[in-house]
Amino acid sequence: MSALALLLTAALPVAAAPVKPGPFTTFGDWAVACDNANRCTLTTLDPEGAAPSEVFTVMREAGSPGRWKLWLTARTDEDPFAIEIGGEQVGGAFRATPDGATIEGSTARAVAAALPGARRIAVIDGTGRELARISSDGLDDALRYMDTVQGRAGTVTAAIARGRKPESAVPAAPVLPIVPVVRPVGHPPVLTQARIKALRRRAKCPVARGTVKAQVHSLDHLRNVVLVPCRTTGDNPTEAVFLLDKGVAKPARLDATPGLGGWTRVPRVTNGSYANGSLYSYARKARDGDCGVSQHFLWDGTLFRLIEQAQMDVCRGNTTFLNTWRVRLRIK
Repeated sequence: MSALALLLTAALPVAAAPVKPGPFTTFGDWAVACDNANRCTLTTLDPEGAAPSEVFTVMREAGSPGRWKLWLTARTDEDPFAIEIGGEQVGGAFRATPDGATIEGSTARAVAAALPGARRIAVIDGTGRELARISSDGLDDALRYMDTVQGRAGTVTAAIARGRKPESAVPAAPVLPIVPVVRPVGHPPVLTQARIKALRRRAKCPVARGTVKAQVHSLDHLRNVVLVPCRTTGDNPTEAVFLLDKGVAKPARLDATPGLGGWTRVPRVTNGSYANGSLYSYARKARDGDCGVSQHFLWDGTLFRLIEQAQMDVCRGNTTFLNTWRVRLRIK
């Protein structure tokens, strides 16, 4: 999972807003996702039946002026390298790192301004030799979609659907929901094999033979979370999530559907793990991990709240998951 971009605040009231991740869609060789605050991210997909596209990701914040941030994951060891659009180098050379290059500020604005209408986008080395190609198929439609979601169409800030409306006409970004941070305390109990297997039966998991290990973690002095292995085969093993409240087991409460499946009587996370009040789920749609959904839930003292979701709904060679849900955190 990528690093969280969460704002911590202690002044605003907590409101349990309904969880509604933003939309994910594709245009040609580009995927687009906008989160619940209308931050939109575009990224390349490998063209069908053609050479792989360079992985190029474009993000723009909602509101005015709409900060740009770009990532170029170079499939080359050349250093430095640069972006060429329509035969012209844009933004200067970038120093290579193992993860490629991050482009911000005025350079990001210059590259973004050159993208609309581009027919040839390439990565070049210091001599101008082409190292890799970035597909432009669907890029204009993806930029136009982003303008629409962010309410920029017809304004001077639009990427492609530019008009005469002033910057002040762009709507502000929606306010992110706030989730309290509750630090876990206490010590978890040790569950017997008989108790673990009883929880598996209760969650209607496949019958297990031999020893079954469960993850047991303390939330506070009275409550504990238990992750019981449920489906243990394949690329997406699942864990049933229980809450032990004063020793009594009950299905844990989550405010969003975990993984790729629907709700079950006892919620199940995929490739689940827990650490310091955080519950994680990562479901693959393909074995090589280039598509699926990653989720991060946080214990708020009552239930596990979704604080980040990132996904890639199509399996076309790009392992960059795009954010569709995020929150602000309040330290209690």
